[in-house]
Amino acid sequence: MPKLIENHLLGSIRDTRDARPSRGALLESMMIFTAIEVCGSFLTGNTGPGTTETNFKKFWGSEYMPSKYHNFGELLYKIYRNGVSHSFVAKGGVIPTEATEDIDNHLHLTDHGIYIYVPLLGEDIKSGMKKLLEDIKKNKNDLQKKYCDVLKKIYDCGMNEYGQFIKKYSLKTLKIKLDGDIESDIPC
Repeated sequence: MPKLIENHLLGSIRDTRDARPSRGALLESMMIFTAIEVCGSFLTGNTGPGTTETNFKKFWGSEYMPSKYHNFGELLYKIYRNGVSHSFVAKGGVIPTEATEDIDNHLHLTDHGIYIYVPLLGEDIKSGMKKLLEDIKKNKNDLQKKYCDVLKKIYDCGMNEYGQFIKKYSLKTLKIKLDGDIESDIPC
């Protein structure tokens, strides 16, 4: 337990020391926002339609994020997270980059928007996830139950959709069990 955080979320957000010739700010931002939302769901115990913004803000404003980020959560949810998640671009007002020469401008406000050095944001998110992972293992604030409840809801939702699809189209399924690459601790 919790394989999802240890094996997948932490490994998906790269370390700033990893050099990459092409800047991957967009894809890394997507991974960061997904991690923030699922980690927020472990704090709230809720997932599903209508919980995304609450879960994002819960993790963003929590003890797991450096306080320098707290005041920007609502804004960055609207212009950065929503832009990247729904339009594949950051909306106006946010300037994400992976250019190493700009690391000192991280979280600076300019006339054109808030500057985000994506690798540093990623490192801060990973640090927060590691702290959350330790707290889940210690069962601080009943986090183990919330973690399992969220994963069960995600699993049940997916299995329900899959079952409806199979039934709707009268499809036959193979009677074998195959293992995938993404472990989710189901069942907890």
